Amino acid sequence: MTATFSFLGSNEQNSNPNGWYWFSIGMFTSFFVEIPLIMYVYQRLRLVNFRLAKVSNGFWLTGVSSQFLIGVFRSSRDKVFGKIEFRKIHNIVAIICFLSLLVGAPCSAALVAYDKPKSCTNYGKKNLLNHRLTDVCISLVMLSLFLVVLFCVLWQIVYPILYKQDPTIGSNWTAGMNTIWSFPLWENVCIITLYIYILWFPFTLPARTDGKRPKQRNSCSFSRVNYNGIELKTELSRMWFEILKENVEFRSGADFLEHLADYDEVEGLLSGKGVSFIQSVGKLIIEGEKAANVQKMIKEFGKESNELWQWKRVMIKCAEKK
Repeated sequence: MTATFSFLGSNEQNSNPNGWYWFSIGMFTSFFVEIPLIMYVYQRLRLVNFRLAKVSNGFWLTGVSSQFLIGVFRSSRDKVFGKIEFRKIHNIVAIICFLSLLVGAPCSAALVAYDKPKSCTNYGKKNLLNHRLTDVCISLVMLSLFLVVLFCVLWQIVYPILYKQDPTIGSNWTAGMNTIWSFPLWENVCIITLYIYILWFPFTLPARTDGKRPKQRNSCSFSRVNYNGIELKTELSRMWFEILKENVEFRSGADFLEHLADYDEVEGLLSGKGVSFIQSVGKLIIEGEKAANVQKMIKEFGKESNELWQWKRVMIKCAEKK
């Protein structure tokens, strides 16, 4: 293989002068098709680990968005403005795209691994993902990316040795053409792999996003809290109640408190200190701390923080053993 993927977008005579615009159309179409798929994946993986899913999603969105710019700035010697050529900007955008997707894929793999029973603490021993499907997809993608990186790195070691033996082999680029070391070969393998992942992986994920959690012992259920006269009047409390209505079936109030920071809606409504405190309370309840000790801690902290007054009764109620 002698031509890179970008050659399809060049209007130069030795590249693709008659059909280069189809490359740009393809990049634009990919952008609009892949964004919903990436967000679909994010909405499900965030239930495994919110922070890592956010990082992974950021890299995938950066990579997919870069495809749009690759379509705008094709690999051509035409001038954008002044002496700056299209291909100069194209190369920068292509590198950003490649690196973003190269990091995004391992992050997705890490989320799948985190959902395994032995390593996943958020869901006890119940997996959110169907690993018979996700593991195959992730394994093939990671194997392909590993081979791409391996051969590209090895060529940087092999080429100087070959050049020393025979300087007539030419440059690093030309010497590898039509061989297993060809950069265009591995670039196209990488691109095809990432496209397969983006189109395949979403179909391995569950359609629902409620993320059921196991029932915890010695902690009250939400229905018990809700039906004991606790009025939810503040913005944060209404947000909490909306989560319940969306059928996110947390089996215990304490479990919800511990995982409160997993939800975007909490940001801006509680300070970091407030979220950390509520999570600590949930953890203590789940670990079986005496109700009297937890209630005392809640009351003491509540004196210092007005933002927690609407949570005091909820947390105290959750601390009561059945």
